[in-house]
Amino acid sequence: MSFFVWTESMSVGVEEFNNHHKKLIELINKLFDAMSEGQGKTVIGDILQELLKYTEYHFSAEEAKMKELGYPAYPGHQAEHQKFVEEVTKLYRKYQGGDLFLSVDTLNFLKDWLNKHILQTDMAYKPFFTNKGIK
Repeated sequence: MSFFVWTESMSVGVEEFNNHHKKLIELINKLFDAMSEGQGKTVIGDILQELLKYTEYHFSAEEAKMKELGYPAYPGHQAEHQKFVEEVTKLYRKYQGGDLFLSVDTLNFLKDWLNKHILQTDMAYKPFFTNKGIK
């Protein structure tokens, strides 16, 4: 069972970024499924590592395009990305320190990120990129 399902209403209008967001939804669903089966502790380390990799390729691509095109809300957007990186890093350090009960915290954090950042903050750049001809 999926916790989140990608729909076209989630599209930010840039295929590369949509694909990145789909990967995040895949990670959220992977964690949710494992938790549903009582296996959250066994996958949390891998999920957190994948999230750290995700931040590298997704945020760098998104921010590079924003800088290239002069997106006016770039500074605030970049600051939100930095907070995400800090939170995932903090969760990963807790995991490395032996805290295996991070599944619920991680799932809630990712759900909030999807709802607040992707579906609100990222949606704000959709018209900007569309007007620039970026697809």
